[in-house]
Amino acid sequence: MTAPHTLAGTPLRNIRIACAGACAVTSAAFAVLVVAGVHDPVAMPTTPRLVVAVAAATTAILPAIPGRGYNTHLATVATAAVVMFSGSLLALPHTFLMVVVRTGQVFTGGGGSFDVVPSWPATTAHGLNLIASSFVVLWLALEYRRRKGRCLRCGRSTAAPPVNRRRQHLRVLAIFAVIAALPYGLLKLAWSLGSDIGLTGHGFDDVTASSPGFGDTVALTGLAIVASAAMATGITKSAVRWALIMIGGAGSLMLLPVSVTAAAQLIPALWRNVSIDNSEIAPWAFGSVYGNFLIWGVMLAWLTVAYWRATRPHCRSHGPRAA
Repeated sequence: MTAPHTLAGTPLRNIRIACAGACAVTSAAFAVLVVAGVHDPVAMPTTPRLVVAVAAATTAILPAIPGRGYNTHLATVATAAVVMFSGSLLALPHTFLMVVVRTGQVFTGGGGSFDVVPSWPATTAHGLNLIASSFVVLWLALEYRRRKGRCLRCGRSTAAPPVNRRRQHLRVLAIFAVIAALPYGLLKLAWSLGSDIGLTGHGFDDVTASSPGFGDTVALTGLAIVASAAMATGITKSAVRWALIMIGGAGSLMLLPVSVTAAAQLIPALWRNVSIDNSEIAPWAFGSVYGNFLIWGVMLAWLTVAYWRATRPHCRSHGPRAA
């Protein structure tokens, strides 16, 4: 028998309420952006904000409406949530990075070759969208588990996780993730130290390690490398485990969308042998960085999922009281 319909003592209904509330707030936030005419500092191809606001409002309402067909109902909620999240997916990498580099600039006082002032209203809206989308995924997973009669906490029918041989592959995945991170990290480090390799102009002549978007991104790359190495060890301590999963998940969420978007710019630029967006970065350097972003993002996501599955603990919800 599975545990009652609770997750760590929280009724499933409360998860649904939190999901609806987060989606409603997201809908309001995007509606405000439309009315106020707020723009993202870095324009990315995203779903129109008015459509996102409507999709978020729809996603807030649907979980509370009993569906005639269970699978159809969940699919409808998931579809509305996908439309909602599509308004932020490609904007999140630059949004997060702008906040990081701006924070670093406050502490270092470094100057750079471009502005790093985030749009806080847009940043807030995208952050709310990420939270709301996470709640929707959680609710969908819990509803699926409830319907299948599985434990809501772990999704399994037994306390012990199934025999998992993925742990032996963690080191291999980590090695590939680290190797894929090196081209970007080394190139950014070289620019931070005054090198002009891969540059076609003088836009980076005044760049230093304290400049926004340089030393700080090298540090982020180093953090991802350390996290990948730590996941390779299969560490199971709960706090560390979840910290590594969050780092890996956030890194993948930044790398994959931006690499796919960059490919759309890179192909015509290589064909015409021109720079990308007048950024004074040679096409080969641009391609090397964003091509490795794609490989790095895939390997980091693969490693994170494999690590999460390989280090799953026994479930505390199974036992005499949960029967």
